[in-house]
Amino acid sequence: MKKIAVFLLFFILSTMVMPKDSEANVLENLPRTLETKQWKVTVGKPDHSDQKLNKSIRPALYNVYSLDIKNIGNENIELVRVEGYKNLPKSASTFYELFTVENDEDKLLEPSFHHSNFPLDIKATALMVSVTWKHKNSDQRKFKEQFIFQLSK
Repeated sequence: MKKIAVFLLFFILSTMVMPKDSEANVLENLPRTLETKQWKVTVGKPDHSDQKLNKSIRPALYNVYSLDIKNIGNENIELVRVEGYKNLPKSASTFYELFTVENDEDKLLEPSFHHSNFPLDIKATALMVSVTWKHKNSDQRKFKEQFIFQLSK
């Protein structure tokens, strides 16, 4: 009788502690594209030349995506910085950095940018891509646009 009571108590406690919402948030219908007058930002399936890097080694924690940014507006510009951020359910107003790529002598950013694979937490509710640019041969003013992709269950 004690064994049955202990088993029932353990069963009840374990079901109360287990997560009830264990579905992953994903970007559906890839590729997904957002556009402005200046930029076309596309999130798609990963396309790294090493196929092992195109799959998540921990699918219960994260999925892998690619990112394309194309200049469709003024051609007399240069990219300064591209940043990716995720948003988590319990921190609606806070975004967490995924990656940052800056224009420097070693890695010149063209008016277009491609990231072949980046991880995104399955608990993330949104992906924000921030694009910063300036007019060529001008160090004065920088411009920035943000693109937010909502994830669904």
